[in-house]
Amino acid sequence: MPRYKLLAVDLDGTLLNSAMKLSEGNTEAVARALDAGVVVVLATSRWFGLAKRTSDRLGLTAPIICSNGAEVRHQDGRTILHLPLDTEAAREVVTWGDDHGWEMFTTLGDTTYMNMRPGIIPERLPGGLRVAERQSDHLDEGTPIAVQVWQEDAVREVGERFAPKYAASVRFSFNTPVGLPHYVVLANPEAEKANALRRVCEELGIAPEETVAMGDSESDIEMLRFAGLGIAVRNSPDEVKRDALHVAPSNDEDGVAWVIQKFVI
Repeated sequence: MPRYKLLAVDLDGTLLNSAMKLSEGNTEAVARALDAGVVVVLATSRWFGLAKRTSDRLGLTAPIICSNGAEVRHQDGRTILHLPLDTEAAREVVTWGDDHGWEMFTTLGDTTYMNMRPGIIPERLPGGLRVAERQSDHLDEGTPIAVQVWQEDAVREVGERFAPKYAASVRFSFNTPVGLPHYVVLANPEAEKANALRRVCEELGIAPEETVAMGDSESDIEMLRFAGLGIAVRNSPDEVKRDALHVAPSNDEDGVAWVIQKFVI
């Protein structure tokens, strides 16, 4: 019988390797966990449509925590939790980012807008992901859910220019993943992976102490604290590893598979 009933796992830097791929070892381990009756929940800063692609590849059936906890959705897209981003803050930040050429992702409902990049063929992007010359031009198309800003200089400017102004109405989740660009996620003040995992546990009737959570960045810390067993992968910043009860091998060493074998089944 599994020692834990639920495994919540971050995607980038945790379940996915440095090439942003699912390894064979992690894929097989997740399948073994599912066969043993463990519920596997993705908890990611990615928007629903992109997270759903990985969920489908793994054959998961549990709700998905996406947009850094701003949304929890069933596999068919039905909403369990929806926390909108302050519209004024989204408009000011995204407009400034457009004007200064920031790398951003802006999620509005089921659509996420991104910057054009070399080699991208817009027609081949996954459903719901679109290229926009100016993302701020699309803000009237729906309720903003989250804005992601990437690269160190832009992230620093968000912290200096916008975080103090909107501290009461926006959660600014700053992340410094090892080996990846720094990024910040702007979301509803209540949008947090730990809160979203609590909602999933309530939905499924699973106690927090019956859960394992894995992550690699600052956005994962509260989730690691909430779970019965919080585990950071070795490629996490020191701050994240200090808050974890265990440190697993890195995302390039199938850390998720190691945790499943050692602690879960």
